[in-house]
Amino acid sequence: MKSGHLFVDGLGAFEGESIGKDVISQGELVFTTSPSGYIKSMTDPSYSGQILVFSFPFIGSYGIEESGESGRPRVRGVVLNHVPELLKPELSGYLEKWGIPGFITKDTRRIVDYIRTNGNKLGAFGTDKFVDPYLSNLIDENLENREKVEGNVLVIDLGYKRNILEHLGGFEVSLVPYNKFNLGMLERVDGVLISNGPGDPTHKDLIEFVDKLKTVIKKKPTLGICLGHQLLSLSLGMRTEKMKFGHRSINHPVEDISTGKVGITTHNHGFTVVFDPKAGAVERYRSMNDGTNEGIEGKNFLTTQFHPEGGPGPVDELNIFKEFRRMMNEL
Repeated sequence: MKSGHLFVDGLGAFEGESIGKDVISQGELVFTTSPSGYIKSMTDPSYSGQILVFSFPFIGSYGIEESGESGRPRVRGVVLNHVPELLKPELSGYLEKWGIPGFITKDTRRIVDYIRTNGNKLGAFGTDKFVDPYLSNLIDENLENREKVEGNVLVIDLGYKRNILEHLGGFEVSLVPYNKFNLGMLERVDGVLISNGPGDPTHKDLIEFVDKLKTVIKKKPTLGICLGHQLLSLSLGMRTEKMKFGHRSINHPVEDISTGKVGITTHNHGFTVVFDPKAGAVERYRSMNDGTNEGIEGKNFLTTQFHPEGGPGPVDELNIFKEFRRMMNEL
């Protein structure tokens, strides 16, 4: 067993077993309650800049043979309570291949309780120096710069999850990074999807893109998911705020206010939209756990804070992609 240290701002140092890459790494400590889909979580671009604590006590039981949400892990590190000895070398090798540190400790419950009480804190492997990841443009760290422009649905990439593209089956998809998007591209498509992604939606590098969204929602049916929801809401004049410890799991109940239907949904976000009824939209979805906004709609757009594509978790329980198709068909 190789020993290692995890430093938590305000809580001190923890000694445990080091797996993966033995490297200095710093980020925001967040936790997920998901009991499965750990490879999907590690490879989710929305976790960029973050050290992910798994609160479920047994992670790694089915190895690493799971399709990821991107081509590599995006987390700054992982913290686990227990990994079965038979599969520990496999998980450790996977993390080491991509330069990601892992840390096994019996104190995951203590760390999670501290976060729930005090909010997300900074953490670090191999150093007691902390760095705020939100000062960086985390989106640009994840862009694959893969551009495809022949399709009739334009996906604007802010760090998209692969499952989103799977749910656009039947459409030819155009894919463009947010920083290469221009309004002329709208002439060639029937609809626009603004993807999920990491970081603070008010980051200065996103101001120009947010301004463009004012035109996008006037010209084409638009679906915004997670960060896409936040940016579209900002374009309408609403504001966002950082949550105490965010929503990260596969079992969050969300109400569709228009129908009263409740869906069990997948979440991964640390910021929330403060809904403003004077901004030209209707509140469509709301969290049943804490009442925070989960999506808005207008004449030509629909947004969700949750992930309708699942991965891991329930898949499109509230028929978001079906509504997006309807919006385009009515164009």
